[in-house]
This record gives sequence, C-alpha cells and structure tokens, in this order.
Amino acid sequence: MFLILLFVAVAPGLFLLGYFYHRDKYEREPKKLIFKVFSFGALTVIPAIIFELILEKIFNAFSTGVINVFLVCFFVIGPVEEILKYFVVRNWAYNRPEFNEIMDGIVYAVSASLGFATLENIIYVLSNGLGVGLIRAFLAVPGHAMYGAIMGYFLGRAKLNCLRASRLITTGVLLAILFHGLYDFLLLTKTALAILVIALLIVLAIVIRKQLKRAELQSRERLAAEAMARECPPPDPEKK
Repeated sequence: MFLILLFVAVAPGLFLLGYFYHRDKYEREPKKLIFKVFSFGALTVIPAIIFELILEKIFNAFSTGVINVFLVCFFVIGPVEEILKYFVVRNWAYNRPEFNEIMDGIVYAVSASLGFATLENIIYVLSNGLGVGLIRAFLAVPGHAMYGAIMGYFLGRAKLNCLRASRLITTGVLLAILFHGLYDFLLLTKTALAILVIALLIVLAIVIRKQLKRAELQSRERLAAEAMARECPPPDPEKK
C-alpha cells in the first residue's frame, strides 16, 4: 500500500513536469539543471512549513473565521510558498546562460513549483490516504504548476528586457501569490465557494495556454534570427 500511495503522490508532478519540459520544442533545457531546480523546489517545503506555522500563529492571535482564512491564504501561504519558489529559480536558473528565452522561465519556474508540490503531496498522501492523493492529483498539484507557469512567463520576459525586469518579475510573483491565495481561500472557507476552484483552474489553464503559444513564437523568432545572422553576417567595417 505504501508504494501505491507513493506513486499516487509522485506521479502527477512528474507527469506535469514532462509535459512542460516537452513544450520547450526548440531548445530544451539541460535535464541536470531541471532536476536541480526541481530538487531545490522540493527542499523549500521545509522552510515553508516553519514560516507558515510562525505566521499563522501571529494571525490566529488577532483574527478568526473567514477573515483569518483570508489573511492566512493571501498573506501567509501564497507569499511564503511562491516567494520561496521564485528564490529557487532566481538563484539556480535565472542567471545561467541556458536561460535565454521566455519558455525557459516557464520551464524552470514550473520545475521549482512541481518540486515543492511533489514533496508536499507525498506528506499529504501518506498522512491522509489514497482519496486525498487522487483529489490533489487533479487540483492542488496542477495548481502549483500553473502558478509557476504564470510566474515563469514573466521571469522569461524579464530576462529579455533589462529595463523592465524588476517590474515584470514583481508582476509575475504577485500574480502567482494572488492565484495561489485565491485557490486556498476558496477551499479553506469550507463552503460552496470551494467548487469555484475548478473554474479558477480552467481560467488559469486558458491563460497559460496563450502564454505558452507566445513563448513558442518568441523561440521560433529567436532561432530564425540567429539562423539568418549566420547566413548573412554583418559587414566588417575594417574591410571598407
């Protein structure tokens, strides 16, 4: 039974990682670097648990009910987890020469997010059983991947636009926090609002599909420009 639970916990994250990795059709990232980002993303579960326990105690001291749920989701869970994922990408992928297009931002941010989601999922599934694992396979784990994809899209744009890098990075991180917080808030209210998480994930999937297409277009255009530059190098001024 342990092996079945472990498979159910790990399989969704690996499946989604493979999906996003293969969407990078034109210049795939090194598998070793993907594995490193995924692994460090998983390790951030530990500081996330520590920070969240401390901050939740603070908010629990002066708020209750729906207000407490709102504060914890939007000012504890969302920010802590998404900022830690951003920290991983920024420190182990962003400045690497392999990170040179928008699609790379998506792939690396999703890798960090799915590393986090996979270890978190193992903890939840081994503690709560198969039913929880099946539900999280279709909700929580894809959710983490989507928050990462949105953040990564803006990180990729930031890498290509130094003048607006800070603004784009901030936008990406804040959007990931917003959607993560909203997802948790809808669920943790434990009301009919929880059903809206399905609509939220559908909307995010549509947005990410468009972002992936834009990223793929940028990759094609970059490779076409590089090919043209090789065929038609600029004139050498010393030969004039």
